[in-house]
Amino acid sequence: MKLILSRHGNTFEPGDKIVWVGRRTDLPLTREGRRQAQHLGNTLCQSGVRPGGLYCGPLRRTREYAQIIAERIGGASLPIVDPSLAEIDYGVWEGFSSQEIIDQFGGEELDAWERSGAWPESPGWSPSEAALAHGVTTFVGQLARTQGEDSAVLAVTSNGVLRYFLRLAGSTLNGKVATGHICILDVLQGNCRIDAWNIAPDPDHLSELLG
Repeated sequence: MKLILSRHGNTFEPGDKIVWVGRRTDLPLTREGRRQAQHLGNTLCQSGVRPGGLYCGPLRRTREYAQIIAERIGGASLPIVDPSLAEIDYGVWEGFSSQEIIDQFGGEELDAWERSGAWPESPGWSPSEAALAHGVTTFVGQLARTQGEDSAVLAVTSNGVLRYFLRLAGSTLNGKVATGHICILDVLQGNCRIDAWNIAPDPDHLSELLG
């Protein structure tokens, strides 16, 4: 099974202050964010890939993104909302820019998260790291049991959660994913291999990776 992971599209307009938004901040997509979803839907169509399942997190930005893709590819069932794809609650960092976090709380934990994905203890993130990792592992395991070996599944989620799919594949890469970008995992009997990480949707490249 090929698991296509997509980060949702933009939620900030040009000129907006970029702040940390987690599961308590339910932002809609911007016009550019909706365009990014349309582009991924078009890319899937042009590459001949029709996902056998379409999943998303419960936040509006992931649900909107998945719905636009479903409309673009046509004939697909409505996206299935899965709570294991919900973004992290960033605790006291929520609503602050990275520089404001550094100024108010210090930069060591922020730098460790950005550089190597080390879970910070002081800001009070939730759920726990163990619960988040378990949710991701369970989600992939369920797909592996219910989807055919040659199927493709698309899941739309957020940046923080995507890092734990990377860890599930045993990688120590920096896991940051740009808005509207995708990652592809090859899943076989519950084991994951990274085929692509943080790439812009392109029909020729997607056909090659999923062919």
